[in-house]
Amino acid sequence: MSATSHDFFAALDAAGLSFTQVKCLGLLSDADAMSVSGLSEELVLSLPAASRAVDALVQRGELARVEDTRDRRSKLVSITPRGRQSFEKLIAVRRAGVERLLAELDPPELEALAAALSPIVERLES
Repeated sequence: MSATSHDFFAALDAAGLSFTQVKCLGLLSDADAMSVSGLSEELVLSLPAASRAVDALVQRGELARVEDTRDRRSKLVSITPRGRQSFEKLIAVRRAGVERLLAELDPPELEALAAALSPIVERLES
């Protein structure tokens, strides 16, 4: 395992979060509140797996359940300030690892990487 991955998974372990829980936090950090079923669909998780992740994150104070204003029988989940802070810390660890990796590349390698990523970035932006 690379040092970059090792640092990230060590930070996950220290935070007491699973990768699935981090994916939930990441999705909700960029979205409004959503249902657990919507979360499971977006993350391509089974409903039970998404429910377990949400339950644990609610217990930790990382997510909150809120009433769906369109259907009072339904509950939505949203990220809390604590959850956003946890996610941002993990992203900072990941970003630092990528920056270290890029700093080790020489100019021709950086040029090759930029050329390889360019069509991918163009597709993502369109």
